[in-house]
Amino acid sequence: MRLLDRYVLRECIIASALATGAFVFVLLAGNVVQMVLGAVSSGRVSPWEACELIALLFPTVLPYALPMGILTGVLLTFGRMGADGEITAMKASGIGLWRIAAPVWAVAALVALASLWLNLEAGPASEDDFQKVLLGSAQQTPAGLIQAGKLNRQFKGLLIRAEEKEGETLKRFHLWQVDGRGQLLQSVRAKSAKLSKSTDVQGHSILRIEMLDANMTTRPEGEDTLAHPESFVSAKQAVLEMPLSQRPDEKGTYVKKLRMMTGGEMLAAMETGWRLPEHPTAEQRAVDRMMLAVQFMFRVSTALSILSLAMLAVPLAISVGRSETSVSAGLALGLALTYYMLTSMATWVKNPALHPEVLVLMPNLLLAAVACLLMQKAARH
Repeated sequence: MRLLDRYVLRECIIASALATGAFVFVLLAGNVVQMVLGAVSSGRVSPWEACELIALLFPTVLPYALPMGILTGVLLTFGRMGADGEITAMKASGIGLWRIAAPVWAVAALVALASLWLNLEAGPASEDDFQKVLLGSAQQTPAGLIQAGKLNRQFKGLLIRAEEKEGETLKRFHLWQVDGRGQLLQSVRAKSAKLSKSTDVQGHSILRIEMLDANMTTRPEGEDTLAHPESFVSAKQAVLEMPLSQRPDEKGTYVKKLRMMTGGEMLAAMETGWRLPEHPTAEQRAVDRMMLAVQFMFRVSTALSILSLAMLAVPLAISVGRSETSVSAGLALGLALTYYMLTSMATWVKNPALHPEVLVLMPNLLLAAVACLLMQKAARH
């Protein structure tokens, strides 16, 4: 019996590991191309920092690759065993289907616990570190925050627009400096500009802007325009130095978002509040708590899906009875997409009275119930 368990487990583990590796590669490649390579090409991060960022991506994509990988591995293993008549031979020797599948489900439950830790602790912490590394590098190279062709608000009190960008050089550069009320203090237009971070004599961080063919218009702050008119300056070369103060709520600055919060941080925020106004109403508190609870239970549900999908894969593979990899992979992809669609639909519910944090768990219960029904049917044949 132990030899049989080892054989089934070995086949499932090998197939699941290969399938999980393939899904990790696909998910990782998309994130690397979208975020890491873009940061390297814009000069925001160095090649060594890019390697660190790629390593930090692994804990964030692994929880999504594991359910699909284990589902595919179990489908491949039991589909091949069913097609080769091995399942029939085991049942003829007195070993029931439930007994054959039990060790596979036990291992899937252990993997689900590990995935729960990844979802609640390692994954969010890794994504948090990812954003800190990306931002820390960008603060050393401020030009990396600027997107060509868009109005950039990353620096407090400054509006910056560059029509083109070549490395650290911003072409057809425009800058508007405004006060706390949004009143225009200075406007600058230059053929090109370079942004860098420096420090003043007091050790404070400053933003240094070196410009070519610059035209500057300055309006004295808080002064009457008629008594103190605007001044105009043109220069072949010009340098501006301003305090480097980034807005805490803009893209390119560090803000700890909900997906970066660990399970413990979310539980604590449920008690103290997350994004509440100064004097929140009872309804606002309920919605705030609901958003945290839904995210927490979504991560729990994603981890549990490893077990529920593995349970469903066994009878489904036997009923299909095919050993082809393409059939099993297609079936796994369809099941995974169906599961994630049902789970996502539960997160769309925004009424706290409907308890969307409970609805998120329903797809797992549905999969487990269907798996038990199919197992009973498959065990009788």
